[in-house]
Amino acid sequence: MKNILKHICLGVLLLWGGNASAQEPLSATDTAEKAPLYEVKVIARNYGDSIVLRWAPTNAAVWIMGNIFGWDVSRELTSKEYEGKYGDRPDETILQSDSAQQTENGGRGTELSQRLNAKPIVPLTLEEMQKRYDSTNLYVGVAAQALYGPAAMEVTEQNSELTNYLFRKNQEQTQRQFLAYIAAEGHPEVADALGLRFVDRNIQKNTTYVYTLSSLIPTKELEVPDVMVMVPAEPFVRTDEFKVIEVGVKQADGYTAVVYWPRNKLSGYFIERSEDGGKNWKKINDIPIFAQDPDRETEEVFGRELAELMAGNVVYRDSLQLKKSYRYRVSGFDAFGDYAPAKESEPFEMVDLIPPGTPVLIYALPTDNKICTLQWGKDTLEPDFKGYVVTFCDEPDGVWSRITDILPPKTTQWVDEQAGERGRGYYRVFAIDEAGNISYSLALINNIEDVVPPTPPTGLDGMADSNGIVFLQWERNPEKDVLGYRVYFANQEDHDFVELTGGILEDSLNCFDTLDLHTLSPFRYYYVVAEDNSHNLSEPSDTVAIPMPDIVPPGVALLIDHTEDNESVTIHWLKSTSSDVASYHIYRKMKNQQQWRRIRVLYPDSLKGDTITFTDSPVPSRTAYQYCIEVFDQSRLTSGKTGEVTVHVYGSPTVKVDISLTSEVKKGGVNLKWSYDYRSEYDHYGVIYRNLNNGGFEAVGSFQRGETDFTDSSLQPGDKAEYYVQLVLGKGRRSTPSNTVKVTGR
Repeated sequence: MKNILKHICLGVLLLWGGNASAQEPLSATDTAEKAPLYEVKVIARNYGDSIVLRWAPTNAAVWIMGNIFGWDVSRELTSKEYEGKYGDRPDETILQSDSAQQTENGGRGTELSQRLNAKPIVPLTLEEMQKRYDSTNLYVGVAAQALYGPAAMEVTEQNSELTNYLFRKNQEQTQRQFLAYIAAEGHPEVADALGLRFVDRNIQKNTTYVYTLSSLIPTKELEVPDVMVMVPAEPFVRTDEFKVIEVGVKQADGYTAVVYWPRNKLSGYFIERSEDGGKNWKKINDIPIFAQDPDRETEEVFGRELAELMAGNVVYRDSLQLKKSYRYRVSGFDAFGDYAPAKESEPFEMVDLIPPGTPVLIYALPTDNKICTLQWGKDTLEPDFKGYVVTFCDEPDGVWSRITDILPPKTTQWVDEQAGERGRGYYRVFAIDEAGNISYSLALINNIEDVVPPTPPTGLDGMADSNGIVFLQWERNPEKDVLGYRVYFANQEDHDFVELTGGILEDSLNCFDTLDLHTLSPFRYYYVVAEDNSHNLSEPSDTVAIPMPDIVPPGVALLIDHTEDNESVTIHWLKSTSSDVASYHIYRKMKNQQQWRRIRVLYPDSLKGDTITFTDSPVPSRTAYQYCIEVFDQSRLTSGKTGEVTVHVYGSPTVKVDISLTSEVKKGGVNLKWSYDYRSEYDHYGVIYRNLNNGGFEAVGSFQRGETDFTDSSLQPGDKAEYYVQLVLGKGRRSTPSNTVKVTGR
């Protein structure tokens, strides 16, 4: 109950919001980061002939102290009031006097504002409430209890520990505050009695007013900032945010419907129900319904669907009968006690979701291992009961197959003529009604004897990793009654096989073995046997030979020689002498770099003779390049990087050409533009180079004479790249490179 109360009251405070709007409350999140330690929520509404202010301290301590010391409401002078009192503008004497008076009065009434209440606004005494209000006013009674009810926590010998007392006392004060706020919400007379409401009737139409709510709590006790609120000149007009827009109804289960409507800036709601098409209405709730935020307990009790519905709606659960049409009508009120027009739902009728009573399967008696007689019973035959369906399954937790049509409601016995063909298995009797709702009995075994073994497993295969772990898998048997498998092994195919599993293995895809890597046997042999529920064993599967893992790395590729010129380099390595080489990986890096970059993979089938010949034309550079090679065998073992060689590729002679390069990064790539001035009788072209993520410069494009832009659409978001361009001139010459631009992909 305390959790529900807390959710309701927190929802009431959230409907209030901040102090910047008069016609409608702000969301509590609008000022959450800027809110002072002790905050007071203030809202106001213009009715044309009066303006109503409502306020609520968010902290229980401020509420309690405010009840003692009270509140002041002041109103800034309008332009007409100001001119009538001071003329066109106040002089310095008036302004200084106003500032001094504001300081002296603690901000409550100045020369430029008017204090509206004659005495501090505080709650009525208990005697005043009893005189002013009828004893049957439930909400005034709640307010009186919150203010003046006996304390639940006092210091005694049993709870004398200070920390515990303070914690319990704070809980009690907070709950009193919540009760008071609930009582005041939608009930102006209660808000007046609690000292949380003020009505200004001395107003002019079409005039904007600014009000200030001031706490009279001494600052040495609590520092509560003044709160200002501007009230627009236009009277309040009810918008959709202050209306019940639509009312929906959905079925929760066989007995319960959920009525729901979108949350808005109304505080509480009343709901009515009609069972005669809207001619007569019956009020369902005497206490208002408030929006509640779902929590873990809500989901555990009512389910995730209702919890998700509550996140954006106000909900009400109602118990309904079948075969009746219902309508609902919802009306809501706000913090000022104003009611929105009622909204009516569409007609709603419950769908029959109530299953029939559960049948009891009494026995399943086999005869000659061929047929089986089933007997069952059911206590009640409902008016809409349709009949029974008998089902069968190989396992009690498997998929049940229907083996009969719908049997008449009074049927209590059925003979399965094909029980022998079905073999060992389980029966279950389902009861079904006219709406398709079902219930079912417990499963009962048929005790048919199974003497037919499963077929031999197929598809046995496996592999061993470098640590000697063998993984085996095979096809699952087609028989439904296979209980599992037994795996056998031997180090020689003609030796006796020994069971590996030591019992039944249920999964055909999860068998492991551990090998001794130092054995001299090149293979390990396996086969599999299937076993069914009656412990019949199949013939062995085909035998599979698993090669022992390779733990010897391949031999290295030795450097023979290399040649280089200004444009390219050619390197010769001697092939590895290992027989199981899978590939050769060639790497390159600048001499001043730490990380090697793989630039070529060669496979043994593509190489002739005993020599590996590799030619590369890297980007010309004053910094030396380094190359090496690495050998991988079929077990992914590596020789390591060997055969390292250092070369220089300076490039062709260069001609001084001023080339200006710019870049523009766009979504999906980068656009490069350049300009240069070069005239020659020989034709020329250009090359675009890119260094992607510090991987070294490489050519990514070229351009003909007269072209001045290029788009690199392969640049991905987050990639860091550098670009420059260079002209390739006649007679083997190149231009000097352009400036380098750096970009980041987005």
